[in-house]
Amino acid sequence: MAGRHRREAGASLAEVLVAVGILSIAILAFIRLYPSGFLALKRSGQSDSATRLAQREMERLKSRQDNLPYLIAPIRYREQNGNILIEIDPTVSPEDLATQPGLPNSVPAEYATGVNRIRRVVGERAHLGLPALFPGSQTQVTEGIVYVTTFAPITLPPEWATRDPRLFVNYLQVYGNPMRRFELDSDFQYRNVELYEYGIDYEQGRVLLRPLFSRSISYKIDYSYVVNTGTRAEVRHVSTTIVLPPTAPNRPFAQWVPLTVPEEGVPPEQYPPVNELPGFSGVVPDSDSCARLFELLPNEAQWDPNYPYQYKLLNPLLGSLMFNPAASGYTERFWRGTRALVANIDYNVHDWSILREEHTVPADGRIRLAFTDLKQVGDLLENQTQYPGLNLGLDTEGRSSIQADLVIIDLLTGSTAYVRQGQVLRDGIDPRFQPFYPTIEGVDYVAGLIQFNDPRMVGRKIRVLYKVFDNWALSVQKAAHRYFISPVLAGMPVDACWYDREGSYEGSTDPQQRRLYFNRSEAGKTILLREYWYATPDGIKQGTNGVFRISEMPDETGFVYVDLSELHPTATRWAPEVTGVAIRGVQGLSLRVRLTFEPTGRPVKLDFDTMLTRTD
Repeated sequence: MAGRHRREAGASLAEVLVAVGILSIAILAFIRLYPSGFLALKRSGQSDSATRLAQREMERLKSRQDNLPYLIAPIRYREQNGNILIEIDPTVSPEDLATQPGLPNSVPAEYATGVNRIRRVVGERAHLGLPALFPGSQTQVTEGIVYVTTFAPITLPPEWATRDPRLFVNYLQVYGNPMRRFELDSDFQYRNVELYEYGIDYEQGRVLLRPLFSRSISYKIDYSYVVNTGTRAEVRHVSTTIVLPPTAPNRPFAQWVPLTVPEEGVPPEQYPPVNELPGFSGVVPDSDSCARLFELLPNEAQWDPNYPYQYKLLNPLLGSLMFNPAASGYTERFWRGTRALVANIDYNVHDWSILREEHTVPADGRIRLAFTDLKQVGDLLENQTQYPGLNLGLDTEGRSSIQADLVIIDLLTGSTAYVRQGQVLRDGIDPRFQPFYPTIEGVDYVAGLIQFNDPRMVGRKIRVLYKVFDNWALSVQKAAHRYFISPVLAGMPVDACWYDREGSYEGSTDPQQRRLYFNRSEAGKTILLREYWYATPDGIKQGTNGVFRISEMPDETGFVYVDLSELHPTATRWAPEVTGVAIRGVQGLSLRVRLTFEPTGRPVKLDFDTMLTRTD
């Protein structure tokens, strides 16, 4: 009996303590693992939402194929005459996510870091369709052709509310169809060009343009010029504006004027001539393009029914422009007959890390955003500073941006609501830009939920702008629609390429003779060569519609390239001796949607690539 009772006895106190200790260690280990596991699951959910958002963006761009820009280029900030100049920087690689070196102190680093280094949209094409009525203000309805840019918000100069066209040169430009070019000698040749034509003297740096009788006319001219620095030749690319005053009472005849170099803070009429710059050695042949600029009007101004080249800036947060209704169905004379008037738009995307979504407000008023963990004004950021908001909109003085963490735009009217910490802001907003004040019951920033309590909002289509933690960003990169052959390698513009023509004529067969070089900004992109000639041990051969991928890394020249041997293993060099040129027609094919985020302060990227180009 005693033995049986001993066998039925419970565990000793020492055994219980050992078991509890082991269990405690296991529980503590689980508790330590739980937050990181939860964070991993959370990031996985964000990644899934971001991927779906990127895929929707790619489909949206495919649906707007005819409006695609000519290219999307890198930018850099430079201080000039006390003002900040934004210019294209072709030396920036798509893989360079670091902050711009030498960034002016007045420019926040976030606008020159990561994907925000590539945000200059060039030549987005807008077809001018039928006009419609649009609420210009609370008491005014105006008629015009409304176009919304592919990307928004767009960057504007600090004093943009004045609508002074001189302030917009490096920010927003709208221009018409490209003009027909004549290469002339300004010392001996003259042609009374029409408004759809221009002449250019590459050696003298002069251009032949036609004025108007009763009003001034502005031309946008992009070109590259060569400067001899004493040790090497550099190619510099500029986009300038030339303004011709009216000729009344005299008849408007074409006139030779010098090409100019723009200066920030200086009106176009006072830009210095390029041919007076030290070391000027001529304009690069075929690097130029010329188009007629549209006139920017204040929103309250009346349209000129006899001058279709006018537009108004409605809402930069939406990227909405309005064009003169006279442009609808308007055709221009052209050397081949007539053609429909189109508008081409150059602008800078304000900030790729501002995420945007479009929703229709449902009956219950609840909007669920794609992301969670929205940034709220006053939140502590990774750098131990407080989040200031989206820095969008203008205050009542038209100077400072509004501290809002959500911006809601009514897509029908363009009216804008600013939300800070869940509350719609009602004071301190410039009334000229049509603020509206929907009733919002609350915003759950952690879950990404907006709850409207306003029957007027039901059924309305809105756009929501916001930022999220981990600095998620959705950006777009696009190869140039066309590349021209530059005569020199150093300093060539973003839409140029170069091959060693002299070396090819001499029959050199080192690896560089097989390569077509591009700026670092084009690394990893895909291009099409329409027609080209190359040498092999068996003789000279011709290629057509060859698709090449530009290298990710540069060679010893410092430039990225495509190599003939990628498609033609026996190729030894380019062969310009057949027609005088080795390549005819270089077209960019690449379109990339890029997702980036910083889970540990280190940028992580996810790319979605396709080949998509606009129709000519």
